[in-house]
Amino acid sequence: MQKYIGADIGGTHITAALVDIHLEKVAEHSLRRSQVNPHAQAEEILAIWADTIHGVVDSAELQHSLIGIAIPGPFDYKNGICWMKNVNKYEHLYGLDIKNELAIRLGLAPQQISFRNDAEAFLEGEMLFGAGKTFEKSLGITLGTGLGTSFFEHGNAVDLALGINHPLHEGVAEDFISTRWFIARYEMLTHKPLSGVKELAERYDTDSFAKQVFEEFGQNISTVMDKFVEKYTPDVIVFGGNIAQASALFFPAMEQRLAKYSPKVSLKKSALHEYAALMGAVGFGVAETK
Repeated sequence: MQKYIGADIGGTHITAALVDIHLEKVAEHSLRRSQVNPHAQAEEILAIWADTIHGVVDSAELQHSLIGIAIPGPFDYKNGICWMKNVNKYEHLYGLDIKNELAIRLGLAPQQISFRNDAEAFLEGEMLFGAGKTFEKSLGITLGTGLGTSFFEHGNAVDLALGINHPLHEGVAEDFISTRWFIARYEMLTHKPLSGVKELAERYDTDSFAKQVFEEFGQNISTVMDKFVEKYTPDVIVFGGNIAQASALFFPAMEQRLAKYSPKVSLKKSALHEYAALMGAVGFGVAETK
């Protein structure tokens, strides 16, 4: 029986699980997660990815599986070639045929593996099965070690790649809408170390600087979104990624700004969380094999 495995590769992790395309849900008992050092040598990274995927099912089932993988760019998704360079992750994979490398390690044919941009996979999963089910047109924002952006219409999501391509202040959007910005901005204001966004969110009610950073973050996102809300006229903007868990702390600044020029746009936090990209990647992989 054909099995479908979804995998989501982020800047510091990989998550993989069986996806039941008929019941439209992830089989939670099969879920596997692994931490990855994005600056490690290629062999170490590929071994962790392959071991995590293999851990989802036994060897016999794996041979009859299709694997859909959500992964950030720059990446040749059709051919499975990694082109990440100068993006602070996976630099040792540059130019490698990831599809073939994983196929060898998993004992599969390369055509059993497909790749999807992670921002596209996230948004398609949410629009078909999650927070966006009742909407037709959307923008998707994934917030974490980087910034993912995508647009969904007519049943399909496309990557907008605004994070590394859209100018903002004295850099690009990802410089000001990411985990590293939160840490750098708070430390600039307070000269105190910060472990991450979760710690900052915990300080929100008692630390005026923490509140200021979240308000500035909401303004940063709004500045980028203004132009694209006008261009794409979405019904909803869906937020995912680790930072989205603190959405209640920056949604108010966004809603205040949106109310001035696009009051009908809804803001939603991911309903599927880490499962969204798994489901979107598998759905795309199934479509590719037909």
